[in-house]
Amino acid sequence: MAEAMIDIHTHIGVVKSWSRYLFGRVVVTLEDLLGYMDAVGISAAALLPLPGPIRAGNRIASTERVLRAAERCPGRVVPFCAVDPRAPNAEDLVERYVRRGCRGFGEYKVEMRVDHPLSVRLYKLCAELAIPVLIHMDSKYNPDVRGFIRVLEEVPDATFIMHGPGWWKHISAVVEEGVEYPSGRVVPGGMVERIMSEHENVYADISAFSGLNALRRDPEYARRFLERFSDRVLYGTDFPCVGEAGNQYGPNREHLDLLLGLGLSKQALERILYRNAAELLGVE
Repeated sequence: MAEAMIDIHTHIGVVKSWSRYLFGRVVVTLEDLLGYMDAVGISAAALLPLPGPIRAGNRIASTERVLRAAERCPGRVVPFCAVDPRAPNAEDLVERYVRRGCRGFGEYKVEMRVDHPLSVRLYKLCAELAIPVLIHMDSKYNPDVRGFIRVLEEVPDATFIMHGPGWWKHISAVVEEGVEYPSGRVVPGGMVERIMSEHENVYADISAFSGLNALRRDPEYARRFLERFSDRVLYGTDFPCVGEAGNQYGPNREHLDLLLGLGLSKQALERILYRNAAELLGVE
């Protein structure tokens, strides 16, 4: 295991459980995030806001609260910013947040196509500001992985970190229509593999159930995939989200244990758990 680890995908605030075994909401503070990091050995975490409430009951911390948390924990909490592209001052807000210390844009989770002109405008700005864009993709938020290919053609200088079922289900070349979390062996040659082969500015965030499921469904393929793209895969959890089993991503160590159990090379593990994120975020 790497001597240091960075979690590229964490939140604080209120999240609603989607586990069949745990009802209600989970309230998580900065102190809770730090407790998880200490317990698991996470040296730094990217703290992600959202552009606004995503579903009833969710109140993920705003960019302002994320910046305050980072001020309290310099070096340990790395702030990202998130802005609704439909806001009349969206670009000004992003520039202002970056001047105040935000090192990434996301979690970008909006009910718009991933290649919507307003979104593309922000991607271009992030390229100019030299910050990565972390996109959540599913059938509702930023849908259409083929639209993402159009984005890459239009914004070739931006750095993208891809996450969510709309991304990870395409690890296989065979994708069943309407299934967000497919099972069964992976058919090589999927869109994820093709995109990452052709675009060195695309990284993959393994957090939440989407990344966990994609890698767990076919360990043999996952091992080959992770070794091949070890310089652009990022360890993340989506803390404090609650998994299907009723436990919490991050403290449950499911993502970490999966990586450790695949028999990856020491070099690949170090890159995925620490080095890639450290280089992207400027963390020493």
